[in-house]
Amino acid sequence: MKVKEVIDYILEIAPFQDEYGEIPRDDSIVFGNPDTEVKGIGVTWSSTINVLKRAEKYGLNFIITHEFLFWPHNQTIWFKSDENIMKKKPNLLRYEILKKNDMVVYNTHKNWDAAKDWGMCDAFPKLLGFRYEIARGRFIRVHRINPVKVKDLAEMIKGKMKLPVIRVAGDIERKVSKIATAVGGLGQIYGIAEEPANLGAEVVVFGEAVDYAIRCCVEHGMVAIETSHILSENPAVKNLAKKLKEKFKGVKIMFLDAYYPFDYVK
Repeated sequence: MKVKEVIDYILEIAPFQDEYGEIPRDDSIVFGNPDTEVKGIGVTWSSTINVLKRAEKYGLNFIITHEFLFWPHNQTIWFKSDENIMKKKPNLLRYEILKKNDMVVYNTHKNWDAAKDWGMCDAFPKLLGFRYEIARGRFIRVHRINPVKVKDLAEMIKGKMKLPVIRVAGDIERKVSKIATAVGGLGQIYGIAEEPANLGAEVVVFGEAVDYAIRCCVEHGMVAIETSHILSENPAVKNLAKKLKEKFKGVKIMFLDAYYPFDYVK
């Protein structure tokens, strides 16, 4: 079985098309050859050095990643960024592992986000136990739950996601029942809260969020809860690994966790 056969299957179950129309394609083989014979597949949120080392250990030569492989050149006035991206130490270390093991890395993103029922946007509310969907945007989901105080909702989410801490902006004593989810890095977009507000949400549960997105949420009259970029998207990473195992029986296929990166000092 060749790499390109696996990619064809991924595009079959997660096309760059949904009920809203075409999704701009952002998938590509970012390292290696599509004609490479697959010895084993690693499915991961991010192909970090740690992830690639574990792929090497387990004999996996095809990595499917949601996030980028190499740190890019940044054209910015704020700091100096090397135009030759392979001079960047993390990129060089990743390259050495990939080259040594004749690996292939396939990066696919928006279609994985939008994949119906099992992709990032639908897997996150399922992880949180939200079942009664009342509204949706292309990537935002709004669910109704039994009325609950925000502080209790946050505690429940913290437990389900196994987070050591959770950040909340807004009235933690407020009772709410309409909860929006903004998975992954949607909270990095300043005005993202506008859509859940228009969909009637009272709370937005973000993966990762910047300060302005949080403030926008609060000024729209909602509560913001920030969780984790990777932990909000890992359920769908596991879903893809499971689907590949069901399709390609007999092939070693593993979910490779890129790990939640934070410790906390009180």
